[in-house]
Amino acid sequence: MRKLFSIMVVSLLLLAAVGSASASGTVTGYVVHGIPGLVVDVYVDGRLFVKNFAPETIAGPLVGPANRSAYVAIVPAGGDPANPALAATVSFPPGANFSVVAHLDANGAPTLSIFDNDFSKTSAARLIARHTAAAPAVDALFFPGTSDELRVGPLANGQQVAADLTPGSYTAGLVPTGTSDIVYGPFSANLQSGRAYIVYAIGSLADGTFKTITQVVNVGY
Repeated sequence: MRKLFSIMVVSLLLLAAVGSASASGTVTGYVVHGIPGLVVDVYVDGRLFVKNFAPETIAGPLVGPANRSAYVAIVPAGGDPANPALAATVSFPPGANFSVVAHLDANGAPTLSIFDNDFSKTSAARLIARHTAAAPAVDALFFPGTSDELRVGPLANGQQVAADLTPGSYTAGLVPTGTSDIVYGPFSANLQSGRAYIVYAIGSLADGTFKTITQVVNVGY
């Protein structure tokens, strides 16, 4: 678990550590911590960079030069950086905008997923749903139980779906694919024009840690 999470943190947090660069040579990234019960400290080139990085946290945007390598050490919170759980040197190609997510796979084992971010300009409300929880494939039901009910899916662990929607109030719930039994929700959200809403399902249905966390990014004209 520490190894996979360490790779995720290394991949993004080094960006902020190495300073700025020209726009043509930069990368932009976000870190999403979706593994319950794991808190770490992050050291970059020997310096404490992030202390007590906790689950359910989204860090970013972090912008830095592409193709610049940095040495990062990951230790359990309060641990000795001279004895890291993982040490790595990493770099990135220019122009990328992405999110790196440490999460549980469908069977509850820690894993890593990388998602490209579509933050192109729009006047719609962009909804991006990412399945990063220990749960089977799910469908999203919009306006469940009404004549306007809309089913979107299936969405398996490590996958995402995205749609530009008319701004307004929406009611939704998650159901295992092929059923109509809501396992999470229903919940309501007011989606506004010119914003991207990135919803992550994290945790595990089996142990009661399943939940969603949402990131909102301005993508309006």
